[in-house]
Amino acid sequence: MIESVAHRLLAALGRRPGLLAILTLALALPVLLLNIGRMPLLVDEPIRALVALEMHYSGHFFQPTLQGLPYYNKPPLFNWLLIALFRLTGRQDEFILRLPTVAALLLYTTAIWRVLRPHLGSKTAFTVALAFATTGRVLFYDSFFGLIDLWHAGLTWLGFMAIWHYGGRGQWTRLFVVTYLLTAVGFLLKGLPSVVFQGIALLVYCLDTRQWRRLFSWQHVLGGLVLLGVLGTYFLIYSRHNSLDVALKTLWSQSSQRTVAAQPLAESVRYVLLFPLDFIKHFLPWTLLVLCLARPELRAAVWRQPFLRYNTLLFVAILPVYWLSPATIPRYLFMLVPLLLTVVIPLYYQLQPTRAWPTRLLDGLLLGLLLLSSLLVLGAPLARITPALAGAPQLALARLVPGAWAWSVGLGVVLLGMAYLFWKLTDYRLLLLGYFLLVLRLAFDVFVFPARLQTSSEVAYRTAALRVGRETRGRPLILLPHAKLDDVEAFYITRERGQTLERDSLPARPGYLYLGRVKQLRGLRYRTLDEFVIDGNQRFRLVEIEH
Repeated sequence: MIESVAHRLLAALGRRPGLLAILTLALALPVLLLNIGRMPLLVDEPIRALVALEMHYSGHFFQPTLQGLPYYNKPPLFNWLLIALFRLTGRQDEFILRLPTVAALLLYTTAIWRVLRPHLGSKTAFTVALAFATTGRVLFYDSFFGLIDLWHAGLTWLGFMAIWHYGGRGQWTRLFVVTYLLTAVGFLLKGLPSVVFQGIALLVYCLDTRQWRRLFSWQHVLGGLVLLGVLGTYFLIYSRHNSLDVALKTLWSQSSQRTVAAQPLAESVRYVLLFPLDFIKHFLPWTLLVLCLARPELRAAVWRQPFLRYNTLLFVAILPVYWLSPATIPRYLFMLVPLLLTVVIPLYYQLQPTRAWPTRLLDGLLLGLLLLSSLLVLGAPLARITPALAGAPQLALARLVPGAWAWSVGLGVVLLGMAYLFWKLTDYRLLLLGYFLLVLRLAFDVFVFPARLQTSSEVAYRTAALRVGRETRGRPLILLPHAKLDDVEAFYITRERGQTLERDSLPARPGYLYLGRVKQLRGLRYRTLDEFVIDGNQRFRLVEIEH
């Protein structure tokens, strides 16, 4: 009974893709937003946030600083976006800092669906978009961090598709102008990688379509001039506030430091050997669909379809850039994942009715994962965690999460029901898998975020930094030279004080507050106001110099 109702509902929604998109958004928004503002800033978030905050306070939008020192590692476009949010909302908290990532993910997946729909059909294009958004690395990690990468990846992928779109219509002027504009915006987000991806994509398309002479056309020159015009204007203004030489050298260093040549040999060899497995692991469960490529006739079918061949060649051409870069982080691969999914998901739909061994194996593996995940959610309140505080007793999630059993039973039953429908409704298995993962993320929001607040050492760092910021608000505070705070503590202190941290050297000025490592304060007469430990067990003191 339930499967027949679900089948009719999914079939009806399939005939109204706009309504399906609205309902999916209605599910995705609370899933993506719930509890994302609770955790302190992590990984590279404090860098992005602090640079934006200092620019916000100074009003110098072409003179980025980090802890008061010039910052050259990334162009400032993402920081400008954060500053706009600061000024629109009047807030600089974790939720506001992570909101652009959620927006980027929704825009990226919408673009995937709309761009792929003419080539793959609405159902398959929608599945590709949903699959990208629900890959493990995106849904359960990078979608709740305030980072650049989803914005950059989305623009880069749009550039890839614009080359195909305009090239197929013979609109070469638009092709080069639009894609080089996207490259310029990507450069202002993340630097040189955007130029590399543009060059590879143009080579792949022009060589595959036997139009390599277009690479030497006046339209290509025009596109290059557009890129130079945008970046030249930016660097001209930038050079009036910063060292252009240092900025360009730093941008080059940021792009080249991750290559094999810049890493230890043993680490490089290990990374290169394990990269394919790591790629599959990070973007599970959807990367399991590469099993469809095991059938020779399907590989041949890909080669016969120009659009699928373009996606395949582009994926293969760009992949070595990261395969040979041991310092690559999985989020750098976000522009590649839709290329792969664009190929393997249509193959799955083509192969599934035949009940060939790759789809039987895939369906069995996926059903097993769905059942296991459902059981884990049902048992989540029984899990015990060890708080980060030394000597603290273990806590059960049932005591930590309000209504834990109601959440676990409700979500567990929904997930088991979706696993049942996955088994029964063979035509809609991939769509059901995507929605299952969205509901699983809701369970993650409910149980994992509160647990991390108890187990993460960064929570204590945030607490100490907020305290120091409030204690020193309205008073002159000097950060001693070479007393580099972690960026997370520096952000919270700066935000609470409402001004960028100042740096100065000893001898200290009486009456001023100073912040530095304990050993830097030896020989001074001071009164200790606060003391805290940052990551790496470095002990800092907040002191007032005595007369």
